Amino acid sequence: MSETRPTIHICDDWISIGLPDWESVIAAQSALSAHAHWSEIVPGIDSIAVQFDPALVAPEDAGKIALKHLTNLTRIAGNSGSTVTIPVCYDAEFAPDRDDIADRLGIAADTLPSWHISQVHRVAMLGFMPGFAYLESTKNTPAIGRLASPRQLVSAGSIGIIGRQSCIYSFDSPGGWPIIGRTPLRLFDPSKKQPALLSAGQDIRFESISKEAFKGWQQETDE
Repeated sequence: MSETRPTIHICDDWISIGLPDWESVIAAQSALSAHAHWSEIVPGIDSIAVQFDPALVAPEDAGKIALKHLTNLTRIAGNSGSTVTIPVCYDAEFAPDRDDIADRLGIAADTLPSWHISQVHRVAMLGFMPGFAYLESTKNTPAIGRLASPRQLVSAGSIGIIGRQSCIYSFDSPGGWPIIGRTPLRLFDPSKKQPALLSAGQDIRFESISKEAFKGWQQETDE
């Protein structure tokens, strides 16, 4: 782990811990999860939040315990979970910004699917809305930037990309990310024991599927 010492901020029954980078966050999540002091652990891109019970431990003591758990933290290389394959349809119906993205990358639009599936991404964090995943590519990617005017409606399953960072929309919502494709998978299902399909630390690989396969998959999901 970096020599940078974690910074902490305590508010009520939560501790926010600032860390130097995403790999340190994943390592901290592993270290903190090994102890029973925390009611909840929520990783971010460069910080992690932990919840404690103030009836059992004073806030100041909770902060000291958290820092102690992060002493001599071993940085974890690679992912902290399984690799998840995400099927994606890159048809123009589901990829309204396909041509603009390809132009920014300096490649032909018809090669965009093969370029995208060759990338390996990791889930950096969940946020914005339930199940919404922020991803980071393990390779350097040219900056693409956001749309000049955000859309009022981006369909659930849409995959946005602004460069090295990507996202997958878990619900229909407004959004300003250029859209490269869409997955028929449901990112958040409250009826399941683990509602969110993805979690921080997982590796993501995309798999190209046809428009027909997308619609068939979507129909099975909706039934």
